[in-house]
Amino acid sequence: MQRYLDKLQITLHCFKEWTLDHVPREQNSEADALANLGSSVEEDDIVTGPVIQLSKPVIEEGHADISSTSLTWDWRNKYIDYLKHGKLLTDPKESRTLRARAAQFSLDKNETLYKRTFDGPMAVCLGPGDTDYVLQEIYEGSCGNHSSVDSLILKVIKAGYYWDSMENDTKEFIRKFDKC
Repeated sequence: MQRYLDKLQITLHCFKEWTLDHVPREQNSEADALANLGSSVEEDDIVTGPVIQLSKPVIEEGHADISSTSLTWDWRNKYIDYLKHGKLLTDPKESRTLRARAAQFSLDKNETLYKRTFDGPMAVCLGPGDTDYVLQEIYEGSCGNHSSVDSLILKVIKAGYYWDSMENDTKEFIRKFDKC
């Protein structure tokens, strides 16, 4: 950590002006997830690609805002890697499961992952940051009538959304946010 701090202090002298905003650990779930991911992944398993995206050019503006949306690793990445690059997992049993399950998914030209549903439209696959909003809108919003777990899951799928841990997230959501 000390080497990182030293490198940061050297780099800061290259900028005319900069600000540092402290975010408490409890409110910084993306950094916590990234730290956990970095400590649990073998170096050979890391997929190369952009990690930090600058939302403004550094040279013209004199400062940089960092967007951390591409820092989060979630359940969709293994399907996207397989559909886009044909990359399989190291464990043969998990690779076989991935190949079988990947047949239910497809990618569009913007690399948005969709899941084929049994009798409805293609469902957009959501990441961890979007699920609570969708659940709250369907449960309490214009579609809502405070339904049960199974009913809420069906409503989410019919609305065109999907994620891997829908059942557990929905149970937890109803337990946490039920006002009835």
